[in-house]
Amino acid sequence: MSDTKKPGLLTLETLQEAVAGGAAAFRCVNDLDPVGGRGDKVFPPTYEGAIYARENRVIDGQRLPCVLLDSVQSQAKRLELGLLSWHRACEANQKPFPLVQVDFTETEAEEAGIVTALEAPHRIVDAIFLACEVDGEGEKKTAFRHPKNPAKASEYGQRLENASTTNATPVFELCPTALLFGMWDSHGARGGLGEKFQRALVSEIIGVDVEPGKRPASRIDPLIRTTKDMPVEKKDDGTWRLSEQGKSKLSEVGLGNVTPSLIDPKTKQDNHGGVTIHIARQIAILSLPALRRLRFPISKGNKTIESEEINAAARTLVAALGLAAIAHQWPDRFSLRPRCDLLPRLSELHIEVLKPGSSNTVVLDRTAAQGLVRMAAVEAMKLGLPWKTKPLTLYPNAELVKAVKLSRERAKGGD
Repeated sequence: MSDTKKPGLLTLETLQEAVAGGAAAFRCVNDLDPVGGRGDKVFPPTYEGAIYARENRVIDGQRLPCVLLDSVQSQAKRLELGLLSWHRACEANQKPFPLVQVDFTETEAEEAGIVTALEAPHRIVDAIFLACEVDGEGEKKTAFRHPKNPAKASEYGQRLENASTTNATPVFELCPTALLFGMWDSHGARGGLGEKFQRALVSEIIGVDVEPGKRPASRIDPLIRTTKDMPVEKKDDGTWRLSEQGKSKLSEVGLGNVTPSLIDPKTKQDNHGGVTIHIARQIAILSLPALRRLRFPISKGNKTIESEEINAAARTLVAALGLAAIAHQWPDRFSLRPRCDLLPRLSELHIEVLKPGSSNTVVLDRTAAQGLVRMAAVEAMKLGLPWKTKPLTLYPNAELVKAVKLSRERAKGGD
């Protein structure tokens, strides 16, 4: 019989102790295999020039060729969308965390629907929100934020303008996920001097011990047997006709056979053909020192109150939200792109609580992670921290509606 002790479920008490100063980070090293089995190809993302992001890494003392399967930025968006799925699945009176959203449904750009801070590239300080309004008195609407004069902005926008690492409460109140994934308020009144919040949660997925593959490109046209001596004249309206004066080929309008080839005719390089890997590995780190830099003063009457107890409660809640993001990716959100579906090797999500000179492994699932967020929220609200779970709905101004509508119309037209 093995004496190995099975890791226990992460509790709120363990989380509180770790955040308060007992640990340096939460770490998740998650090994994954291609869904097609070991030896099946996976296709990494391609970058300019149709190349993969390849590099050597030292893993367990060995120098191994690796490839990036999902970048930090891409992982951040996937983690945010996992939280958004949870938020949308909850009843209106049971939403788990604050969320700012823009409602286009009653505008001429209604097909844009509702866009949230979890989808916007720069989160709550994205230019989208700078071009929005919030309900005021009667039918009057106030600019959510103002690009030059914060005094003309809504109360929410003015508070956000004053946010900093020593006053993270406005971000905590409106968009706590920005404290996890980072933000730079470069579109606000201060421009490039706007406040920055570093990422506290970083995740990426790499392929380890990589062998490049090859991919043939070919096309068999069931109608066009040959394109010889069949020049094409393209018209301005996008249509075409056969013409002896034509300067294009049928292949340029998508007709005809393509000779099987391993070479891209444009770049004259091998077609990017995926890779085989020994293993895929997700490495996710939730930095607790990054969270400890944040302070959360609150207002009571005419007084501003700050205490280490309040700070610790806010940090614990943000940390719980970060762990929930990781848990919501497990195990069915590792479909990165076509032919890059990955399957975790373990049946449970293992998370290490890292301390100087030691570590402790705990397990976490979605249900438990959701429970941690809700329990941590109760503790934070007891101390007076703002945690309004009813979404704050903003409305796009006329120029944003016009820009969105025109952009989508032109995209449909092929511009």
